Amino acid sequence: MAGGRSPITCHVLDSSCGRPGRNVPVKLEQLNPAANNVWTSVAYGLTDADGRVGNLLDPSHQLVAGIYRMTFQTAEYWAANGVKGFYPYVQIIFEVAPGAESQHYHIPLLLSPYSYTTYRGS
Repeated sequence: MAGGRSPITCHVLDSSCGRPGRNVPVKLEQLNPAANNVWTSVAYGLTDADGRVGNLLDPSHQLVAGIYRMTFQTAEYWAANGVKGFYPYVQIIFEVAPGAESQHYHIPLLLSPYSYTTYRGS
C-alpha cells in the first residue's frame, strides 16, 4: 500500500457538536460466502483524539475482493459523553470489487444522537 497506510481507514465526526468522535470502538469483518455467509473478524480499533483509526490493518495487508462490514459501537461513545443516543451501533457494509483490491478505502461516519450518514471517503 502506497504511503505506508492501512488499506482501510475510518473517521468519526460528532456533527452534533462539530468535534471528532474520540474513543469509538470499531470492528471490521468480512462476509464469508463459503461458510454460510458468516461474518469473519478482520480487525478491531479505537478512534483516536482526531476521531480516526488509521492503523486498522497493517499497511502490508492485501485486501481480497468481497463484502466488508464496519461496526461502530456508538452506544459506548454516547454513554461516555453523557448523551442518550438512538443508535447503539452503526454498521456500514461496503464492497471491495474484484480488481480493486489495491485501492484505499476510507469510511467516514458523521454522527449525531438521532442520525448518521456516511460516504466513500478518500
